[in-house]
Amino acid sequence: MKVKVISFSSFRHVLGKEIEVKLAKGALDMTVADLLDALCASRPALRPLLFGGQELKEDVNIFVAGKNIESDLGLLTRLSDGDEVALFPAAIGG
Repeated sequence: MKVKVISFSSFRHVLGKEIEVKLAKGALDMTVADLLDALCASRPALRPLLFGGQELKEDVNIFVAGKNIESDLGLLTRLSDGDEVALFPAAIGG
């Protein structure tokens, strides 16, 4: 399975603007958590930007195919081949 990851702000410094990620598991089994594990394994500097302990930081937004994962199953949101995943920190300020 392949997904495209687009990153913004501080995530872009670690991942670059856009990357294609090949995931080994079958399409029915792959989740956002699996993708983040793969990304953090290959780029350890990403983990502290995404996680506080084992939990996703509150100021991290992840969209799959244009839909916020929080309106689905969170990190257990399933991925499909060809999905576009966007990672960006919350916009704060006035």
